Amino acid sequence: MPHEIFMTAIVPDGDATKARSVLTGVTETRERHRYTKIRYMQREDAAPKTLDKFKELGKEPRNPNAARWQELHQILLAQSYIVQERVDITPEVLSQKSGDPTAATTLAPTKQRTLRWDNFPDPKSDRIPAFLHQRRMLEIADRNVTNIMADAKFIPRSGALLESYHWWLNNIEYVLSKVHTIPVDAYSQETAIPDLDSATPLAHFWILEVRAQVDSKPELIQSGQDRLAQTQKRLLGVFEFKVFDRRAFDTRIMSRN
Repeated sequence: MPHEIFMTAIVPDGDATKARSVLTGVTETRERHRYTKIRYMQREDAAPKTLDKFKELGKEPRNPNAARWQELHQILLAQSYIVQERVDITPEVLSQKSGDPTAATTLAPTKQRTLRWDNFPDPKSDRIPAFLHQRRMLEIADRNVTNIMADAKFIPRSGALLESYHWWLNNIEYVLSKVHTIPVDAYSQETAIPDLDSATPLAHFWILEVRAQVDSKPELIQSGQDRLAQTQKRLLGVFEFKVFDRRAFDTRIMSRN
């Protein structure tokens, strides 16, 4: 299971265009603009005793994601989490923005979706710069994610439209993103495409996340930490990477018992 190492900076709305120019220059690559629909999923039973659907998928020999489903099955039995169902809706949103009269109003049920699980970040350590966080993460790309989650009795608790710009350099991803809240009917219906006019920015700033994904081997985790620390020094004076309490990234669901 990979580890994600990341650091985070806040970019005010008025500085977003400048930030994009800086990141284009730093990486010497063209930005990639994306829109992603996110549904935050939670199981109806907050403390399930079994997740038969995930267990079945983990035993299918021809399923390329079998090992990941098995891992997720074990994780969610031990602790309940909010997980994300993500789908790229960039073509649909750009068509909508252009006023195209033939723009799609719903997503194809077979469009690729990704299920994402994020672990609670590791505790702070004197060996790691305070602005860095690291956590285990799991992504499963499957056209049947929506049906699988429904069969496993997961329901959407909330939803969002994520607008983001992406750059890459030396296996490090730079992501400048803004979260927009969307109406209930836009996320409760899995095929609905959020209307930009009904999406509301969650805050008057963008979030810059610089991250690296590495295998969970100590030497590779150390290498990822070193590369991000070097990147922080390179961007010093341009972006201030904040020291956050790791609870800001907590997706666990605590039992009320």
